[in-house]
Amino acid sequence: MNILIYRDRFDEVSSLVFDRLNGESQLAKLPIESLVNCNVFAGVDAKLIHWMTERLENEDIDAKLNGKTIPGICADRRKKHFGAMFRNQCFVLENAHSILSLGRYTPISNIDNLIKKYADTDYQIDRRYRYFYLHFDSIEENAGFEKLRELIENFYTNEYLNKAVVNWNTDLAETQGLSAATQQTDFYTKYIRSAKDQIVVIISDAMRYEVGRTLFERLQEDEKCAATINVMQSVLPSFTRFGMGALLPHKTIEMSEAGKILVDGKPCDDLKQRETIMQSYTANSRCIQYDDIKSMKAMELREVFAGNDVVYVYHNQIDARGDKLNTENEVFTACEEAVSEVHSLIKKLTSSANKSHFLVTADHGFIYKRDKLVESNKITGAAQVLIGHRYAIGSEAVKADGIANIPLKNILRNDDPRVVSFPIGTDIFKVPGSGQNYVHGGSSPQEMLIPVIDVKTEKGSVKTSTAEIALVSLTTKITNLITTLDFVQTEPVSDVVKETQYHIFFISDDNEKISNDNLYIADKKDTDTAKRMFRLRFTFKNKQYNMSRKYYLVAYDDKKGIETLRHEIVMDVAFADDYGFNL
Repeated sequence: MNILIYRDRFDEVSSLVFDRLNGESQLAKLPIESLVNCNVFAGVDAKLIHWMTERLENEDIDAKLNGKTIPGICADRRKKHFGAMFRNQCFVLENAHSILSLGRYTPISNIDNLIKKYADTDYQIDRRYRYFYLHFDSIEENAGFEKLRELIENFYTNEYLNKAVVNWNTDLAETQGLSAATQQTDFYTKYIRSAKDQIVVIISDAMRYEVGRTLFERLQEDEKCAATINVMQSVLPSFTRFGMGALLPHKTIEMSEAGKILVDGKPCDDLKQRETIMQSYTANSRCIQYDDIKSMKAMELREVFAGNDVVYVYHNQIDARGDKLNTENEVFTACEEAVSEVHSLIKKLTSSANKSHFLVTADHGFIYKRDKLVESNKITGAAQVLIGHRYAIGSEAVKADGIANIPLKNILRNDDPRVVSFPIGTDIFKVPGSGQNYVHGGSSPQEMLIPVIDVKTEKGSVKTSTAEIALVSLTTKITNLITTLDFVQTEPVSDVVKETQYHIFFISDDNEKISNDNLYIADKKDTDTAKRMFRLRFTFKNKQYNMSRKYYLVAYDDKKGIETLRHEIVMDVAFADDYGFNL
């Protein structure tokens, strides 16, 4: 089954045999533990997935089979023969398990502690929720997960998101919107003004911090990239035109009565206006749209970027999908596409435009929940001149339960007398407009914490290698037809050590394969060597072996197509070939 050219044929035979044996009813008679290492029928994976789904529906996060946890079983099955067929189902279960395990929010005090905690750990809950739905939506027949989906939705909303946002806004209101985090209005001063090299700034609309972490980790795996990530606090209200204005160089930022953002008294709504402001601070600078350069050839890119000390590239994938009613449920797909597009752009500009220093950030983040709010949960009575789903600006604060407010002057750093009002929780104001699943503009870690990823790249080739494996068991003799051996992945996967997969089996001195073929994917990133150890089971052909002949354990690296391990052994199987009686 591990030989690529026979995989499809094996699947056909497996399916035929399973049906002829009435496999589903036969599996029902077996203890579930006996199926964990079975890899012959797709029905086994389906059975295990059903068992794990039921355990999670009951919030039994400690459930194990043969000592393996639910995430461990999922990770193992994804690497087996039918792993590709059940990939999305396994990821749904893994992410659901993580949400149920990590998602009970515990409030803490002090806004700076909240920011650090979110940037260090809590962002993972939002990421797990995002990946839960990304894979759930990829399953064509996902009705079997609907009960689990409802549990995850309720758990995420009530045990994590609502509590985290209330905690955030209680503390942010106490400091009147101020924190020790880098403020979005200081972005240009901190990261651009004193830079000694040319910089490309990529602003990905609505790339919240947790999505930025995914991009950061992707860049860390790229041998040509050296990346660091920091968290930045966006302006409030956290909407596009305000965030985009705050990222520009400026002496003053103002908001007109109609909500228009003015940078040094000038409008900054479109590309040309932003470029005019940029060039008043840095003469050799440009502002361009990602869509205008994504298909350019190398010569065209060099012409666009040549001679410019600062280039702002505006990328819009997440907000473009999330802000529309008919596509807001595609926002998590858009997040994955945004990560891939920004990474590809960095590689392209490195190789084709000779750029080597990049900053990736965003104008704001977002909150997304799959289940819409019912009408009774929307906040009414806000009559401010400027109002969105998650904010209201007026001369007076909105006076209603569950509403906090901050002076606008604290954000603009001027004497503006107006007040920004916002829901303390995840509720929204009752206003006309687009969807309700995807929202931004308000105050929450998801909306206001955005990434600043500093990337340095190298042009040309960087030496890499594939992860190697070694035999740990001190074995020179095989005495049983069924044998288990211990191995270790010698190095963790990193930017210069790439994952690969190995075929591991036994052969005779005339290259006859005498055992099953074990497929191992070397993808472990753990720095602890003990966590990179693994055990494989080998079943030998039932035949007569000659102790005077040579036999070998061998491993082949699939990506390189070469043998990487050869270990000589003696076959001393006492009763092989029908116990030696030739019956």
